[in-house]
Amino acid sequence: MSKQIIEIESFNPYESRFPNRKLVTRETLILMKYLREEGYEVKVLPDNDQPIEILYKKGLADFFADPVFIALIGIPIGIITTIVSNKIQKLIDSGNKKEKINQDHLIIQIDNSTHNYLGEKFLNEKKHKIKKKCKELKDGFAKCFEIISPKSEFPTPIFLEHKPQIIGWCSLYADDKGLKAKGIITDKIIKKRIKQKRLNGMSVTGIAKITECSICKKSYVECNHVAGNDYGDKSCYNTIIETDYVETSIVKEPINSQCLVSMK
Repeated sequence: MSKQIIEIESFNPYESRFPNRKLVTRETLILMKYLREEGYEVKVLPDNDQPIEILYKKGLADFFADPVFIALIGIPIGIITTIVSNKIQKLIDSGNKKEKINQDHLIIQIDNSTHNYLGEKFLNEKKHKIKKKCKELKDGFAKCFEIISPKSEFPTPIFLEHKPQIIGWCSLYADDKGLKAKGIITDKIIKKRIKQKRLNGMSVTGIAKITECSICKKSYVECNHVAGNDYGDKSCYNTIIETDYVETSIVKEPINSQCLVSMK
């Protein structure tokens, strides 16, 4: 019997500012945990000595908002799509807030055939188009990170909806109530929308470098426990011990309803 391997491509849209980082999103990591639990060997590409780190975006509610590319080696497509679709649906059904799934952003490649996570085939042209959008996103952030803030006290760019469009600048700090940002909005249209309460949520993107699972006390990246699930009489959560903050975004609908923007 041939070795059954699943290869998942890492994706770092912030390569210009945080180079040589092997990043997977929260959703991708959960997928990896489920597949490992089923007995499959999961490799994150590139296959080098860089550690796997979690890219989290607090303001994104969609599963696979960033595309995920998977290659199956020695595994029938039907087995994987059944496991993945069942696990994802169960995860969504158990959540407090219904999340949408971008079906075409979980791209499964087997031999010369490309599928979404439901097992439906789609043309390679669609995959190439998604790859092109990934490159455009990376290039867009690279250009944004070349821009210097007009105020030295606010060095961190503020983006719109986690897209490479700078609308202001801020500094991040933490107090006993959590992470906060103080800064300026430079985009006049966005400033008007904030004053009108049409756009008043705040969200952050970060790279979790060191994490700990509450169940096994091991690295959350390496264990198979899933945050939000119960194991016996204990609920699993992921503690982020060390992180790099990437950017702050103004969003229309923050996941945390208390994460709001006020303007003086």
